[in-house]
Amino acid sequence: MKATACLFFALFAGSIVAEEVFRTWTDTQGRKVEATFRGVEGGNVFLQAKNGYVYRLPLERLSAEDQKVAATLKPEGLGIPADPNLAQAAAKIDMLVNAGLTKANQKPNPLASDEQFCRRVYLDIVGRIPTREEALAFMNDTSLSKRAKLVDKLLNSPGYNSHLFNYLADMMRMADVANKGRFYTYQEWLKGELNKGTTWDKIVYQMITADGRLLDNGATGYLLRDAGMRLDNLSLTLSTFLGANVACAQCHDHPFADWTQMQFYQMASFMGATDTIGYRNAGSQKSPEMMAIRQALKDEDRKFQQQARNVIRANAMAVHDTSNNDLVLPDDYKYKDAKPGDKVQPKLVTWDKRDTYLRSYQDTKTKEPEALRKEFAEWLTAPDNPRFAMTIANRMWKRAFGVGVKEPVTDIDDPETSVNPPLLHHLTAEMVRLKFDLKAFMRLVYNTQAYQREATSFEFEAGTPYNFPGPILRRVTAEQAWDSCVTLAVGDKVDGFTNHRGEKYASAMNIDISNPETIADQVRGALMAVRQAGTAAGNGKKVKGKKKAAMMRRMEESDDEEGVATRPPTLGGLVLARASELPQPERDQHFLRQFGQSDRQIADSSSDEGNIPQVLMLMNGDAQRVIGSSQSLAVQSASTLANPEEQIEALYVSFFTRKPSAEEVAAAKEAITGGVTLSDLAWVLFNTREFVFVE
Repeated sequence: MKATACLFFALFAGSIVAEEVFRTWTDTQGRKVEATFRGVEGGNVFLQAKNGYVYRLPLERLSAEDQKVAATLKPEGLGIPADPNLAQAAAKIDMLVNAGLTKANQKPNPLASDEQFCRRVYLDIVGRIPTREEALAFMNDTSLSKRAKLVDKLLNSPGYNSHLFNYLADMMRMADVANKGRFYTYQEWLKGELNKGTTWDKIVYQMITADGRLLDNGATGYLLRDAGMRLDNLSLTLSTFLGANVACAQCHDHPFADWTQMQFYQMASFMGATDTIGYRNAGSQKSPEMMAIRQALKDEDRKFQQQARNVIRANAMAVHDTSNNDLVLPDDYKYKDAKPGDKVQPKLVTWDKRDTYLRSYQDTKTKEPEALRKEFAEWLTAPDNPRFAMTIANRMWKRAFGVGVKEPVTDIDDPETSVNPPLLHHLTAEMVRLKFDLKAFMRLVYNTQAYQREATSFEFEAGTPYNFPGPILRRVTAEQAWDSCVTLAVGDKVDGFTNHRGEKYASAMNIDISNPETIADQVRGALMAVRQAGTAAGNGKKVKGKKKAAMMRRMEESDDEEGVATRPPTLGGLVLARASELPQPERDQHFLRQFGQSDRQIADSSSDEGNIPQVLMLMNGDAQRVIGSSQSLAVQSASTLANPEEQIEALYVSFFTRKPSAEEVAAAKEAITGGVTLSDLAWVLFNTREFVFVE
């Protein structure tokens, strides 16, 4: 491997830069406009004025002199926009970014090359690198509107929903198992909402107001994730959806913010009549249901009785409202405005004294305990809520740039302390204008020049103001790394498999919990159905090796549109499915966990920090063996080409979305002459810094 090691240190990438230029253009009637040339396509010329407005004019309407200029001038900027109105909205964002850069005496980065843009936008929108065929199709496209068209194509692909699910699952701590229950229906519900294009405000509203059993209504999973812990759930709700730093106020007045403990409990009172404990605590040893089951199954072994208890618990997980708001101040409450044990009346928090004049505050007048949760949800997701739109806009901006306008994203109590307050307020207004359509919002962001500039490669330290001369150079997430590995192995088939664990699990486990006389037989039937489906009914034991792989295949078997059973491909003992379709989270030693996938115990806890185990996994792990396998699509495709130069180029495009330089081709050819195989070359490329970073 000496030649391989030498090749490892020979890799580098170049870039192409472009500068925006404004000039005065004149039409046949003598009218003038100062604009930058975006290109000519379909007989029309596209000119973008400084205010962002895009003029789309028949080329023949330009003066004769300007027609000659347009025929020879190289397009500057981003090329032709797919939607001139979108381009104008994107230009407004760029103006605010540029104003922030000017204020900080900084300059924007040059525009990224097509190769850099293509790889970045695939990773950011669909969570994986492009296949060789996809990369070449973009690079060989001569259309001046190809960047905007690629953004639209990716946003409308299944990969967009898969990648967004990974982000939201980390944000909301989505786990297969929590509170001794299985949350498959919760995950499946969210995936369904993303597939339908449900807007963010409606998704959050459904989660906060959901009623019924988890088996029947997956949206209840949000509140049931913290079943019996309404204060903890409220703290997470406020920080996640409103960027409100309230954690300390749960126990005492916040020492560094304006939140008081009384305010926290007044907000918690909106959930004071909501029960998430479950149906008569049916999973306990002394419940009537469990007593009937123990009697009916007294001759069964202890393991079987434990499984029966899990069936009851699964059916008992539910959310419902009562007529009694039982929230009271804690026993250690020490402030003069009330006494420990006092009941607390619900009251919405404000960030500014003028907030009370907003419509969302005026509409909150319900006093019935059963309606308090709905009232809270309506206020929380209202367009004029002072922080709801701002928080999700800031989060989505961070997904594109690697850092939020206001950091941390869970604390935006004071927007004026953000790095660029006008930009933050404008992004908030755009989120409202787009009616919380995350896809439309991200489409706007991805069409900005700020996003399409070269990545900032200097080390960015937390707490240092970042003015967005371009996105920051960042390591791929665990899910991006895994999905890219799967793409190298199976190509665009990566999106061909989706599991339906929630639907199958609910169907198998659903019993009539209100009838103890028949519950034993129902439990037997449920356990049999679960065993047949291979879901193991949550007995808490880990299955390893070939047995685990076989069980995974049974668990994730699904039907396609024609009703024919389909399974994800496997290679080297790994299930080659999207991270979103694997267990949430994966087992500790899996590639995903090693690369920083969250354990889903703490919100937003995924990590992109490098470590030694990651290096070892890249060099010798299961994923490496899959990618370097002769069955891997990237290696397989390269091996069919006629000569070493074409083979080397094919692997470079597959891994880096760019063609190799002459020096890289020469180094690789020398290595191949010395005995390095295409699998070895794949190992080299997989272990480079370039592969694991979003440029």
